[in-house]
Amino acid sequence: MDERSLMIRNRSDVATSSELSELPDLIRRAGDGARFAFEEFLFGRIRNPYTRKAYLHAVRRFSDWCRLHERELAQITPGEVGRYLDGLAVSLPTRKLHLAALRRFFDELVLRHVIILNPALSVRSERYQVVEGKTPEISVEHARRLLKSIDATHDVGRRDFAVIGILIGQGPRNVSGPQRSTSFCWERNADESASGVLRH
Repeated sequence: MDERSLMIRNRSDVATSSELSELPDLIRRAGDGARFAFEEFLFGRIRNPYTRKAYLHAVRRFSDWCRLHERELAQITPGEVGRYLDGLAVSLPTRKLHLAALRRFFDELVLRHVIILNPALSVRSERYQVVEGKTPEISVEHARRLLKSIDATHDVGRRDFAVIGILIGQGPRNVSGPQRSTSFCWERNADESASGVLRH
């Protein structure tokens, strides 16, 4: 087993040996220099197998686009890279991943003098910013049930109660702990076990 085969894991989310051995059509048509740069880019520069699979997929997809539009490697312009990205029916983070893969791929081709300039270098992608997380805000009822489930008769329970209470209180307001004016009201259940209710 050679070194390249050792780097390939037999898992569905890592590129298989057959996927890696098949050159994209765009590289195959460009000759030996492009083949050398492509293999160096894929196996010499990228150590993480998941990144390798993602970047290989991005280059293959771009190669298919170039074949449909009858473009050769040396003819690709920044505008064409931009139009390719605009046509991708994927999420913005995935589009940014494709752009990163193409930039690194073309960098290797420039380094090995296969092409003169990197057509993906000047291409910009949209700004991606997560304004609100996907996890829903905890309701008051859930917060009370969670706090009541903590055994506060010992130090560990009291610590957990305080930490979770602060996290629940500052979550909706995004304010650090010392700046909060959250107060806790301790209640006694019928069995005299301590439980807490968060008040704002």
